[in-house]
Order: sequence, then C-alpha cells, then structure tokens
Amino acid sequence: MLREDLKAKLDSTIGGMPNTGTAVDDSISHAIETLREGLLDKFELVAKADYEAQVALLENMQAQLKDLEERLAILEQERAD
Repeated sequence: MLREDLKAKLDSTIGGMPNTGTAVDDSISHAIETLREGLLDKFELVAKADYEAQVALLENMQAQLKDLEERLAILEQERAD
C-alpha cells in the first residue's frame, strides 16, 4: 500500500518523463527494504529456533540446580547428624 501511494505521488510529480516508472519502482523498493532492515536491526531479533533452544537450555540448567541444591541439603543434614 505504501509503495503504491509513493509511486502514484512520484508519478504525478515527475509527470511524463520517459523511462522513470522502473527507476521509481526500483528506488521505492530499495528505500523500503533499507528502512525495513534498519527497523529489524534495532529490534535485535533472534530466530525462534534459537530462542527455543535457549529456553530449553535454561530449563535444563534450572532442573540441575534444583537437584544439586537438594543433594547439598541432604549432605549438610547428614553432616549435622
């Protein structure tokens, strides 16, 4: 939608200049792509698979930590007795 609006406005501004249609389309496409890439870079997005792998790793580490804490509590209890 944005691309069509921009093209229509530029076409009306440029008027009947020869061979400008393709150049205008290419310029608009390039400008929009550059803007899109810049916006995505600012969000610092990661792939869903990478995110899910990190979540699984975190859950695994939390389970291991819980197990170690329980084992430590048992050892401390045995030592106190």
